[in-house]
Amino acid sequence: MSVIVDKLYAITDKGPLRALSLVMSLVLAGCVFWKPGLFASSTSQLEVWHGIILIWAVCAGVIHGLGFRPHKSIWKAFFSPILAMIALAAGLFYFFS
Repeated sequence: MSVIVDKLYAITDKGPLRALSLVMSLVLAGCVFWKPGLFASSTSQLEVWHGIILIWAVCAGVIHGLGFRPHKSIWKAFFSPILAMIALAAGLFYFFS
């Protein structure tokens, strides 16, 4: 399992993908600050768990984008940049659509 996680993490351990991850994270965080009602579960179509996923994605994107490399495979799996970028793209699509 750890070999697979390490290989998947190595795929995204490139400068351009790190920059993309950081930019997407900062833009989505800015979108949440700009229009928090659009992301709030009581005033939007989103559920509470959507917000938790978006917060996790922003955190994982910033961690990846700033160049932090977790040593243990469990943390590489938890802060998976591939999953985070998918969630970030979905959040940005929701905001700008």
